[in-house]
Amino acid sequence: MKKGLMLSLAASAVLFAGGDIAPVEPVAEAPAAACDDFYGFAGAGVIYVSSTNENDETESHATAAGFAVLGVTKEIVSGLTVNAEVQGASLLFYDGTNSTRHDAAGASLEQGSLTQLNLGYTWCNTAFKVGRFAVPGSLSPLAATKGSYFGLKANTFEGAMVANTDVPDTTIWAAYLYNNVSHPNSGWSGFGDVDASAAPGDKKYSIGSSTVTEINYVAGGFQNTSFADTTITLAAYYGIDSGNYMVGGDIVKKWCDTTINVGGAYKYIDESDPVLKTDAEDNGYYIGGVIIEQNFGSSYIKVGATYGDAEYKKYTDFTAHNGYAFHTGTNTWAIGANAGTTISGYTLYVAGDYQESETWEATVGVKKTFAGIDFALDYRRNSAEANRVRAKAVYNF
Repeated sequence: MKKGLMLSLAASAVLFAGGDIAPVEPVAEAPAAACDDFYGFAGAGVIYVSSTNENDETESHATAAGFAVLGVTKEIVSGLTVNAEVQGASLLFYDGTNSTRHDAAGASLEQGSLTQLNLGYTWCNTAFKVGRFAVPGSLSPLAATKGSYFGLKANTFEGAMVANTDVPDTTIWAAYLYNNVSHPNSGWSGFGDVDASAAPGDKKYSIGSSTVTEINYVAGGFQNTSFADTTITLAAYYGIDSGNYMVGGDIVKKWCDTTINVGGAYKYIDESDPVLKTDAEDNGYYIGGVIIEQNFGSSYIKVGATYGDAEYKKYTDFTAHNGYAFHTGTNTWAIGANAGTTISGYTLYVAGDYQESETWEATVGVKKTFAGIDFALDYRRNSAEANRVRAKAVYNF
């Protein structure tokens, strides 16, 4: 590892990790093997859904998938790094009850996309990145890269981003985001329709078929950990063309085995916006919420509540993959809970939430790592009497 990268380790983690930031421990200098430049995962999974339609008929369908991500981060010269990443999936759609939910029942769909391609440069305690990249949700909770159940990226961004850690215990960042890139295969969860033009048994290939939406946003924020066991995060966004803006953040405080997260956000929208996700109305929306987590050795319990005129699922949807969703909603309040325990390497958990609209959903699941492979299985049922079963196995490298 070069000296320049060591000096800017925290700032580099913000831009190069491609996701939420984890603490980075210093390591002894040692020559890196060539394969250490590569990262990714490969796996397989299935999602099965059954529900009742308007005619009281039961419909069911499933998605079986093989999926993979391969990325490389390589230092070209001292401080200058290139990052490239691709992801893809081969999905088999089939219909369990001969319903018409999937016109392409039995069809195979293979797609891939370029999720990241960027150059990064570190100088002292400042890291720069330009190109297509992931925005970490730990610093940017309102417009961040989100993932699917299979672990694929649902979106990345194009633009430029800079982060600095000169201020003790503080990360300050700024970004110009001119494109929001949606990656098609990451959105397949087995719930929506597939390509109706695909006849049973046909294959559809679409490499690099990401959807690019111009957004033209400036963003920035900071995260501070100078107070004991406390993390303060604030972020803001402004639409250069539209005048739309959003501000939000939270405070996370730990006392022994208890963690309290209090936060909220406000957004103003005067037209339909691809990032802030709302209707074409001239309105301001607010949301606030709290999560309380208590740990008991290898067990935990979380409870959360949210109030406002929009939905901010970070505070109640504990089964979400990234947990951040801020959009116009019909519920003023929602509550949720999650509990889990680890026994002999198996992690068992239950989760549920209830909203003002008198809708609810409940999930039970189990996770286990065996021989370096992560296995997961869960079952969900909601107030509409819809059932969902998901299973996957993933190997990380």
